[in-house]
Amino acid sequence: MTSHPGFASRLFVSGSLAFVLIGVLGAAYGVSLPAFGRAFGLGPGAAGLILTVQALGAVAAVLAQVAGTPGLSPRLAMALMALGATVIAGMVSWPVTLAGGVVAGAGFGLIATHVNREFLTGFGPRGPGMVGLVNAITGIGLIFGPLIYVWIGGSPRVLFGGIAVVSLAILPLLPPAGSAQSGPRGLPRLWQARMGVLGLNLWSVMLEGALAGLGVTALIAIGWAEPQAARLASGFFTAYLLARLSLYWLTRVMADEHIFLAGVTGTVFAAGLAALGWTGLGHVLSGATVALCFPAFFVWGARVLGPDPRMSAAMLLSGFTGGALGPAVFGAVLAVVGMPNLYLAVVIAAALLALVLAGAIGPARRLIAREGRQASGSNDAPGISGAS
Repeated sequence: MTSHPGFASRLFVSGSLAFVLIGVLGAAYGVSLPAFGRAFGLGPGAAGLILTVQALGAVAAVLAQVAGTPGLSPRLAMALMALGATVIAGMVSWPVTLAGGVVAGAGFGLIATHVNREFLTGFGPRGPGMVGLVNAITGIGLIFGPLIYVWIGGSPRVLFGGIAVVSLAILPLLPPAGSAQSGPRGLPRLWQARMGVLGLNLWSVMLEGALAGLGVTALIAIGWAEPQAARLASGFFTAYLLARLSLYWLTRVMADEHIFLAGVTGTVFAAGLAALGWTGLGHVLSGATVALCFPAFFVWGARVLGPDPRMSAAMLLSGFTGGALGPAVFGAVLAVVGMPNLYLAVVIAAALLALVLAGAIGPARRLIAREGRQASGSNDAPGISGAS
């Protein structure tokens, strides 16, 4: 009988600590935007550019993984996070701070790909639930990040400096360079019809990025005081954590693609509440709904795209691309229609995604079933994996 790692394993402990830290990093950007705006004399919404550049750093790093680039180890990822956070903490100038965001984002992207892939494959039959669990653990950092920010007096210098120190403390626990991605080199066949599922993930992460990254700014624009908005951000991530914890059990009774759809449709409802005036309640509930989307997509996408580790990186790449585009696209729209309309914009985008996703689930299920029959020796016609 094959033995799989447990909760006391190095894989679980190191992956969990790393994901708590990237949760704090993700929350740190959102709550620091007003302070960045004041420190560097930026116009309304301009500080949100750091969300975009950190996501672009993640995109670049994960694209290197999609190409099978050797040497991209978890320890390198954590070192990049430490370096980037140190540069941001220095707050030398806005361009230098943005450069720090790119570097930290690259480390973020590499560690997220490594941990998600290793949890899905390394824990055997429990893999899907463990992906949901470790992504839930990110919520611990997302919850406490805003609270720590308030506790230290709203200082981005102290917050990002602390992230740098903790990154260096975690680094020795992670696998060394010899554990970096191994497998096929070069880009996989990206122009397959099945790769369209990546667009669904990109779209959903755009929604998550807009709510998590621009939510505090929108709440302040609506009339909430900055400390109240920070506490609502903490509530958003508390709901986020609880929803992702539920995936450890929910994945046993509900298909991953249906969990993904439930997350998207739930976001329509939650953002709708916020748009109709129940702003605090809707904002917090939206944390629970968007939390369901990525882990469910990752497990479903692994079945659609196959076991190639470059495909795992491609799924993360689509997510980070969505993270880069979300604040930029929504920020540009809201610059025209007003930041308080964030929730209405999310309702429209999420409703469209729900319709597209509902239509994609059936064809994807048939593709997986057909390839399962072929793997068992069936003479069925080739699936769309060979489509270009």
